[in-house]
Amino acid sequence: MTYTYIMTSQLYPIHFITSNHQKFASLQKLLQPLDIDLQQLDHDFDEGRGLDIQTIAKSKLAQAKKAFPNKRLIVDDRGFFIPALKGFPGPFVKLLLDSFSYPGIIKLMQDETDRRAIFSFAVGYFDGEKDHIFVADEEGFIIDEPRGDNLHGWTELLYIYGHPSFPGRSLAELNDEEWKEYLAAIEAVDGSVALRDYLVKLQLKS
Repeated sequence: MTYTYIMTSQLYPIHFITSNHQKFASLQKLLQPLDIDLQQLDHDFDEGRGLDIQTIAKSKLAQAKKAFPNKRLIVDDRGFFIPALKGFPGPFVKLLLDSFSYPGIIKLMQDETDRRAIFSFAVGYFDGEKDHIFVADEEGFIIDEPRGDNLHGWTELLYIYGHPSFPGRSLAELNDEEWKEYLAAIEAVDGSVALRDYLVKLQLKS
């Protein structure tokens, strides 16, 4: 999809609240054609105990507005849901990787025939007046053993997670060109892309 971008200063700057520099760089690259001044802020969120990433994203946005008043803000939350494990680990991916690690998932899935796994993405955007939440799901599969050595700046779950575009392989096995193909394949189910498209529409209206 090709856009003609029209710069509107009323959209800038926008602050992405994350301590993950790779995540910030990824969104910065995505929004670069819009000439948006994206800036990074760090904040220690209370993510609560909810299982719904949309609810968590809304909570993060509310906390961000209190911590950083009078700013346009972006927050995000991600979950990893495995139907065969009743949705485990859900939004608690960081806790899982810190304590249980990804090989533990392989052990839990040892006798399971349903290998589906779903990445859920929620992006929250406060435009200075209203909250906007963009949610997207991507379905892939759990492979039989950890493989690969290229996380592309993403989570360690890529060692055990594959996408239908590359049957039988983990995403950590993809080279840089294949990674670009993967990103193109999931563009329609990426919360960050939904945010970008929303900002494009605002620019085209101005």
